[in-house]
Amino acid sequence: MKGLKQNIAIIAATICIVAGLLAPSLSALAFANSSNTVTASVTVPSNCIVSLSTAIIAFGAINPLGNAPTTNAVTDTNDGNTAANILLSGTNWVYSSNSFFAANTIWDFSSHAGGVKGNTLGLAPGNIVDTFNVIATSQAIALYFGAQENNGLTQSPGTYSQTITIENKC
Repeated sequence: MKGLKQNIAIIAATICIVAGLLAPSLSALAFANSSNTVTASVTVPSNCIVSLSTAIIAFGAINPLGNAPTTNAVTDTNDGNTAANILLSGTNWVYSSNSFFAANTIWDFSSHAGGVKGNTLGLAPGNIVDTFNVIATSQAIALYFGAQENNGLTQSPGTYSQTITIENKC
């Protein structure tokens, strides 16, 4: 019996030792935290957005060899998130099968009530005029337009139209 008690005591001691060693290990494994990180990124592109104060310029009647003063303002506002360079171009003036050149449109950053003063407009799409003027974000710049009819009496009477493109380039 003495041997049996000894064997039971050894078995009990072994169970206690095993239980004591395993219990902390099992709980540590069962409740262990593991983490890692992921780096995320997003790119917000630069953009510059043209917002114009008007979509129509009416120069009125221009006599042969006459002009419309450079007083017709169009305000260009950059609603984008980066500064932009202002580029200009225009189509030829057209009425029916008649036309005259885009360069007959004059533009400037100042109003010239006394006549047509400023820079000539380039013919779209190949002759874009770089104004070399930068417009900051949320800023506005006025562009003044005028027109001249320099073909004299050879130009057919009528209402001519032109498309002017104002581009803000980032």
